[in-house]
Amino acid sequence: MNTRLVAILAVVVLGIVGAAIWFLQMQPPTPAVATATPAPAPRTTTAGGANMIPLTPGTTVAATNTSPTATPRKVVTPPRTQTEWEARIDQVLDLQAGETETAKMLINLMPTLPPDGQAEAAQHITNLVLDKDYGLVMPMLRNTALSEGVQDVLITDLMNRDDNVKLPALLEVARIPNHPYHEEAMTDLQIFLDQDFGTNWAKWDSSMREYLRKQAAEEAALNAPDPAPGK
Repeated sequence: MNTRLVAILAVVVLGIVGAAIWFLQMQPPTPAVATATPAPAPRTTTAGGANMIPLTPGTTVAATNTSPTATPRKVVTPPRTQTEWEARIDQVLDLQAGETETAKMLINLMPTLPPDGQAEAAQHITNLVLDKDYGLVMPMLRNTALSEGVQDVLITDLMNRDDNVKLPALLEVARIPNHPYHEEAMTDLQIFLDQDFGTNWAKWDSSMREYLRKQAAEEAALNAPDPAPGK
C-alpha cells in the first residue's frame, strides 16, 4: 500500500477517536438514585394517653376523646337533726295509748312547746279527736293566746266536721271579738243559718238550734226503714 495513503487513514482514524472522546466528556453525569426507606410518621401522645397523628395541611381528623367518662359525685344530704320538741311529741305518739288518751296527753304538752311545736301537736290532736269528744278541743279553739298557726289548724279541721259540731264551735268563736277568726265565724253563721242577728247571741243560739233540729229530723226521715207492704 502506498505509504502516503496509510498516513492519511491514520490521521482520519485518530481524528474520529478524538472527536468521540470529546463528545463523551461533554455529556452531564447521571446522578445516582438512592432508594430510601420512608421513616414512619411521628406519633404524639396527649395528656390523656391518646395517640394523635400529626396532620398535613388540608387534612382534617376528628378528635377522639379516649379519656374515661367522669362519674358525677353523688351529693349526700346529711339527715336533719330532730328538735327537742319533735322528740317529745314522738314519745307521746309512740306510747300507742289510744286516740283519746293520746290526744289528751298532747293537749297537756301544748303549753310547754314552741309555736311550731304547738302547731304540729294541734295537727295530731285534731286527727285523733272524734266528733263526740270535740269538747277536748274547744278550750284551745277559744284560746286567743295560741299562735295563728295553731288556730289555722283548728279552724281547718272544724270546717270538715259535722254541722252539730261545727256550728256551736263557730258560735263560740264569733262571741270572742279579738279572736283571729271572729269575722270568718260570723260570715259562716250567716251563710248556714241565712240570718244576721249582729251581736244578739241569744237569737243566734236559738236559730242555730232550730237549724240543727230540722237537719236531724230530715236525716232521721231519710234513714227510716221503708214501711211494710200494705201499710
